[in-house]
Amino acid sequence: MIQPLRTVHRGAFIALAFVLPAVLVAGLGARRPRVPSRVQGIELPGSAYLVKTSDALWQRHSIEMNFYRASNSPGEILVALRPRQALNNPDLLLYWSIDQPTDASLPSSSQLLGSFTATKVFTLPLNTGGGGYLVLFSLPHQNLFDYARVGKLP
Repeated sequence: MIQPLRTVHRGAFIALAFVLPAVLVAGLGARRPRVPSRVQGIELPGSAYLVKTSDALWQRHSIEMNFYRASNSPGEILVALRPRQALNNPDLLLYWSIDQPTDASLPSSSQLLGSFTATKVFTLPLNTGGGGYLVLFSLPHQNLFDYARVGKLP
């Protein structure tokens, strides 16, 4: 009675010895390719021209900021952020605020610009003539990651 069960188990384990590695190899081959986090290409509109460059304004991190203006829509200001080193914080969101943020939380007047990635260009709100603050906020940690003062833009 035990011998037939042992034979079935032996056959099952031999089959699993071939099936499980085949499933693992197929799964590794089918996954999406990883995009490197340090991609240098930033997608800008063809009519954009550089207005201002700055990297000394962030409080805790070194992040280069390039401000652009599109020729076809002169009221629109675009900003591209490039961190000097990897920002190891999950799900960073970029906000625009007219009021200076405190170290604990976002100002109530903050406007969400989008999820932060180093290859993304963000459009600033139209009322940025007098300047304001760019704020990086960590959603999972519910804390202010960093902020920078942006002066009056030309």
